Amino acid sequence: MGGGPSLFFAGGVKTPPGGVRSSIPLMARYGIDLTACWRPRVGMVTVALEFARALAADGRHRLVAFCSRERPPGLDGASEAVLAPYRHEVRLKLSWLPAVEAEAGLDAVLYPYWPSPPRRRADAPPAAVFVHDLAFRLLPGEVPWQQRAYLGSLLPPALRQAAAVLVPSLATRRDLLDLYPLPGLAERTAVVPEGPTPLPPPPPGPPPAGLAPGFLLAVGTLEPRKNYGRLLQAYGRLSDPPPLVIAGRPGWNRYRLPEQAGVRLLGHVDDTTLAALYAHASALAYPSLYEGFGIPLLDALGWGLPALIGNQGALPELAAGAALEVEAEDVDSIAAGLERLLGDTGLREELVEKGKRRAAEFSWKAAGRSLAATLERIGLGDGTGG
Repeated sequence: MGGGPSLFFAGGVKTPPGGVRSSIPLMARYGIDLTACWRPRVGMVTVALEFARALAADGRHRLVAFCSRERPPGLDGASEAVLAPYRHEVRLKLSWLPAVEAEAGLDAVLYPYWPSPPRRRADAPPAAVFVHDLAFRLLPGEVPWQQRAYLGSLLPPALRQAAAVLVPSLATRRDLLDLYPLPGLAERTAVVPEGPTPLPPPPPGPPPAGLAPGFLLAVGTLEPRKNYGRLLQAYGRLSDPPPLVIAGRPGWNRYRLPEQAGVRLLGHVDDTTLAALYAHASALAYPSLYEGFGIPLLDALGWGLPALIGNQGALPELAAGAALEVEAEDVDSIAAGLERLLGDTGLREELVEKGKRRAAEFSWKAAGRSLAATLERIGLGDGTGG
């Protein structure tokens, strides 16, 4: 696990045994918690892994990844890995992570998925905590009770202890500060926008068997806050619509969608299939009730898809006028928006052009630069964040 003091200090110079200083600049040593990234890749897993890859690609520092059982793909040769012997989230958070983060000789550590451990050792490195969204507080009835209990217990101490708090959007920053009016939190909270899903580049493969190009696409975990219920009702009101294809793994509480004419449920799809879906769809339907960022929207914009979005959470901020907004809680509004999106050629062309320009403003490389700057800043600070 790399116990003992480290010879690496952000922005400093090496002082070898004997006390003779060298003028060689030192490489900073940053940790990142990837213990949740054995799960199927959804938004939060994508964010954590792409943050790690962006940091690992920056040759100015060394990355130490804390992983469950095995190192995630794509980090070989670019980072060290400390492997946990098990995948029990609570045990990892309460006992394993507090020990390894303090003993790995780090200048700073990033928690990009779940919050940092509630009890950190006095010698723990300064921590940056990434808060994806506040759905468990804003839509408690549409978030599993286990997640409400877990985040409700861990997030407050993480916010108090963190040397930096990162969020993916201004909307999430506002939600965070409204819900947690802690002293000094605003000054420690910064926006780090996310990037797109790292899909295979064009040319894409064919759509899944039985699908012809031109379908309406929805992407996201099957859970209540994605608003699939209202989307299906709105779709049922359309006159001669294309098929509605939904790609997303089953969510919590055994949430399932009813069978409906014209609707095809694909479940979780691999990256090659997802790229083909974006390439062959006619539009994206994403009337989510709440998102902290909205990677499927960013993906669709980048692939040249006109998109319909809900008017809540961070989606309007991410789209910045490059998607058609509807009232997320109004089935009539969603249905009217879909009719317009599918039938108005001029609007579709306008949204495609705006969407490609908007998507070009986001990248994981830019996110990595922001993360590295934050970790360097807190690593050079006084306080441990513990």
